[in-house]
Amino acid sequence: MRLAVISDIHSNMDAFQAVLDDISKQSVNDIISLGDNIGYGPEPEAVIVNLKRHGISSVLGNHELALLDETYLKTFNPFARKALVINKKKLSDQAKQYILRFQPCLVRYGCRFVHGVPPDTISSYIFNHPEQQLIRIMERLKQKITFVGHTHQSAIYELDQRVLKKKILIKLTVSLAKAGRYIINTGSVGQPRDGYNEARYIIWDSVQETVAPRFVPYDYQTAVKKMKEAGIPKQYADLLEKRQLFDNNL
Repeated sequence: MRLAVISDIHSNMDAFQAVLDDISKQSVNDIISLGDNIGYGPEPEAVIVNLKRHGISSVLGNHELALLDETYLKTFNPFARKALVINKKKLSDQAKQYILRFQPCLVRYGCRFVHGVPPDTISSYIFNHPEQQLIRIMERLKQKITFVGHTHQSAIYELDQRVLKKKILIKLTVSLAKAGRYIINTGSVGQPRDGYNEARYIIWDSVQETVAPRFVPYDYQTAVKKMKEAGIPKQYADLLEKRQLFDNNL
């Protein structure tokens, strides 16, 4: 089984198309999205249409939740809220109905998929959880591997004999220990926040027991131009252009 796991496309169709093109060459059996397919970027409708077209299942991200829940939207900072309001105007009724189907988590192929923190939290950041709390969460899960998004940063958390280790996922394939338990943070397709311009996703190989991060170049300048034309707040375009780290509250 070879599974492509994507996350945080954030309405960046240029990045998403580059990832889809790359995935088509990787002999994968399925693709799953960890949510936040919309928000920040200029092309939410195209992203949702392509999720449907390619049969990509998605969990609910906090931006989808804010689209559906006006009260939750009010908790967003003004810039993220403005970007999502722009997104909402660009989405068709059919796309909104499709988003309504998203669930807080999926369990497939013996793995768990969630946007924020397992077992099914949408809006929590994994790096805000103390180590001992993460250990307890991982020990209680029935699944050996959980895939998460939300942080826009790629990392892998390995639990082995009650010792938790965190590694940043760089451009190297990682072998998974048979006895280990894992939370794997896939990074972001449409708005990485770890200093890279490339779109990010990962491939999990259940036979080889490996995780391979993929860094996919794309025409981010075109995405930046579209963001500015759509009236998306400037800092989200700057993030794609300047390769700098941003606070996760942006």
